[in-house]
Amino acid sequence: MTSIRATTFYGSGSRATVFLVGEIDADTAPAVGAAVENCLRRVTAVVDIELTGVSFCDASGLNVFLAAALDAAAGGRRIRLRHATPAVRRLFDLTGTASLLDAARNGASVPPSSSARRYIAGATGGSG
Repeated sequence: MTSIRATTFYGSGSRATVFLVGEIDADTAPAVGAAVENCLRRVTAVVDIELTGVSFCDASGLNVFLAAALDAAAGGRRIRLRHATPAVRRLFDLTGTASLLDAARNGASVPPSSSARRYIAGATGGSG
């Protein structure tokens, strides 16, 4: 059985970051969707979804992200997927959805902050 851990940090009233650690598949996608939906109810502008700790994502996860992006856009907000691992980025590339989800900007991204790396290392049992 796969698992996912979702933790949300709220910044100003207009921004938040959802940190995901684990695998996103049919078993865990509902939990990811619930975390993102809850965040969208509280945020007025941008929800960043930190994917550094996600080792796998299938079509179930992709559907969650696409639905969240549509919901966000309908409310004048935006979802941004950040720091996808190569395996996760491949899913976006193969499906042609990377640009729709803000998953990539010209193939480059800013590395996660030191606090994000420490959080993910702690959640996965690694060292930061």
